[in-house]
Amino acid sequence: MPEADRLAVTGDPSEIRELLALLRRDPELRTAGLGLEFRRPGRGELGAVTDTLTMFAGNPAVLTAATTTIGVWLGARIRPTRIRLKRGDTEVEVETLRAKRADAYARELLAELSKEGEPGE
Repeated sequence: MPEADRLAVTGDPSEIRELLALLRRDPELRTAGLGLEFRRPGRGELGAVTDTLTMFAGNPAVLTAATTTIGVWLGARIRPTRIRLKRGDTEVEVETLRAKRADAYARELLAELSKEGEPGE
């Protein structure tokens, strides 16, 4: 898949698995090719680590559905959470240090991730 159409979300492995389960419940994301990306274990780690989930987000509707669901998930976090989203050359890091409404997270993510490919960039 072209790098510009691939959305990668990186974070704590247990939180990424929780987010993946939530994204899989969204009917609009069933065709997004949701999956986990494994990396080789680092020194002192016992097995492959899955700290990244990936999906195909070339369609604006899929990108909107994904950022909305991620925004809802971030808005519901009780403890501080940090994730990094990457789409092509655009990378956004979000840290939930203070409470924010889910729709605010979703709007920010969609705005940042939609910038790629705009004229003049």
